[in-house]
Amino acid sequence: MFDPKWIMAPLVGGLIGLITNGVAIKMLFRPFHPIRIGRFTVPFTPGLIPKEKPRLAKAIGKVIGDKLLDNDTLQKALASDTLHDAFSRKVDRVVEKLKYQEGTVRGFLEERGFQEPADAAAEYVAENLPAFVTEQLIEKKIGNTIMEYAINEVLANLNTMVAMVAEPAIRKSRGAIAARIDEAIQEQCPVVLSGFVEQEYGKWMDRPLKEVAILCWQKKDLFKEKVWGSYLELLEKKAGRFLERLDVSSIVEQKINEFDMQELEDLIMEISRKELNALVWIGGLLGAVIGMVNLLF
Repeated sequence: MFDPKWIMAPLVGGLIGLITNGVAIKMLFRPFHPIRIGRFTVPFTPGLIPKEKPRLAKAIGKVIGDKLLDNDTLQKALASDTLHDAFSRKVDRVVEKLKYQEGTVRGFLEERGFQEPADAAAEYVAENLPAFVTEQLIEKKIGNTIMEYAINEVLANLNTMVAMVAEPAIRKSRGAIAARIDEAIQEQCPVVLSGFVEQEYGKWMDRPLKEVAILCWQKKDLFKEKVWGSYLELLEKKAGRFLERLDVSSIVEQKINEFDMQELEDLIMEISRKELNALVWIGGLLGAVIGMVNLLF
């Protein structure tokens, strides 16, 4: 005669497994807040995630900041072939469009609100470039270089006998003249270069936009290469400092801590619903197997 316990035992075991795993998953999130009876806090309240939320947020932030979004990862993402191709196509579209646009470069920048930043950049270059160039010329002893060239040219154009007599006197005066040349460079170079930058900047601002666009189009490959190269150089130098100032770990930690628990539960359930449901059904299956095993022993 058939014994109903062969059905009931696995059924009850499976039901217990389903309920147990389902409750366990719910207890990951709920209750959201501790339940107190007088001074006594009910055990397992709040749920595991609400209770450990600050610690979990800190750990997740550290993993993302230190491992997932580190300096190398950021550089690879921002210097990828996909981004480079997108940049190249964007330059082509912009320059092609500007070839048929009326007005001047200044008008174009003013219309888009870029005139002030452009003026500020030009002013910065006019103030700093002359001093930098002058410093480099002095460091490379340009006065001595000019004098050496001048002396060689003078001696080469003199009669051999005259050159032999005059050369010691000429070379003896080399140091003093070279020093005067350096002084003149220090005095005049910044003024000349600063005026040159301001003058050329004004000329470019007043040039027809489509004329400049055509020039850019003719040299677009070189332009794109230079801009992309400068971008990569800047990225290599500044990516680490940028990440350090950005402090990804703290941002992620703060964002997770700001999440409402209901929102956090919905987010995690949306991502892992299939896996969590699978755990519930595995619990039911194990419960059924255990119920059957109990009958055998």
